[in-house]
Amino acid sequence: MGISFFSILPLLLFYVLPIGFVIWFAFTIVRLQKEKNEILQSIADKLDSNEKK
Repeated sequence: MGISFFSILPLLLFYVLPIGFVIWFAFTIVRLQKEKNEILQSIADKLDSNEKK
């Protein structure tokens, strides 16, 4: 009695794929927040340099 593809398919669809999607989504959110922070930091640096003049 071998394990067929159709017996693994529900496990793959209902457990592995959602976990993978959540991990991908979390990394995407972290990356976007990092980019936003870098942009805001560059804006803050420019404002600080203008105030010092």
